[in-house]
Amino acid sequence: MRKTFILIAFVFGICAELFSQQFPTLDNYLFNPVAISPAFVGKSYQFETYLTYRTAWTGLTGAPTAGFLSLDGNVGKNMGLGGTFMLSKAGIYKNFTFNLDYAYHLRIAKLHVLSFGINAAVYQNSVDVTEVVDADPSDPIITGSDKLSETYLNVGFSLLYNWKDLNICFAFPLLINNRSLYSNNDYNHILGMDHNWLFYANYSVDLGKLWKLKFDLLYRDTQFSPWTLDFSTMVKYNDSFWLGLFYRKNNIIGVTAGVAIVHSVVINYNYEFAGFTMNGQSGGSHEFTLGYRLPFTTKKAPELKDYNK
Repeated sequence: MRKTFILIAFVFGICAELFSQQFPTLDNYLFNPVAISPAFVGKSYQFETYLTYRTAWTGLTGAPTAGFLSLDGNVGKNMGLGGTFMLSKAGIYKNFTFNLDYAYHLRIAKLHVLSFGINAAVYQNSVDVTEVVDADPSDPIITGSDKLSETYLNVGFSLLYNWKDLNICFAFPLLINNRSLYSNNDYNHILGMDHNWLFYANYSVDLGKLWKLKFDLLYRDTQFSPWTLDFSTMVKYNDSFWLGLFYRKNNIIGVTAGVAIVHSVVINYNYEFAGFTMNGQSGGSHEFTLGYRLPFTTKKAPELKDYNK
């Protein structure tokens, strides 16, 4: 039984850098912040949807992979509604997550907007014990079972402040500290989820009539897991072409490039590489995104209610 726990902990441990408490660290928030906070839902576009596929540490057996789908839109004058789906796998571990997102946007002054976001989450975590090569066959946890799987409900909250091209956001994706139904505490932080929160900020500087320089900062902290910090800078032209660099804690460096065809069809690619490779076999991490967004027109753009009306 102890060998089983050691192997599961090892597999989960080597994925900790990309899977902070079972959630993959995707880079698509750089152009789709809805991926990390429901407060952005329905704020920037009348409708948008993105499909992302990520493969990490290519060349290694059991390397993490993830698929992500998000869609959201504006509902009425002040509200947004959307949802996200994620399916990820790392070695013997799998995660499926669905979030239903809602946001309310309130203008508190001429150029200042507060957005409140909430999300209802359903997630399922599972471990395929048939792939545990050195398990004790008498282990009562795995006897007669090929998979350990649990499903949970959770809720989250986020707050976003916007002033011109500045966005500052605090998000708490999981407010409930779910725990595994299995009695042994070794499974608590693998099948269950712990409290986590994040701080995100971005700011754009005009470089000319059509050019902008955008900065992003993302800090994530999860109970019982290492914190992470991302910093990126991106050059954008007419909101149709962008090229950027980013850095993540533990010497992970990446590049991102994308295009929005007719301001609507989005194609983006990210590549990451670390300051080290595992046995010299890792080919880095690749992330591809295909999306569609429908910009607001002058007639359809929402007129946010003022706080004093």
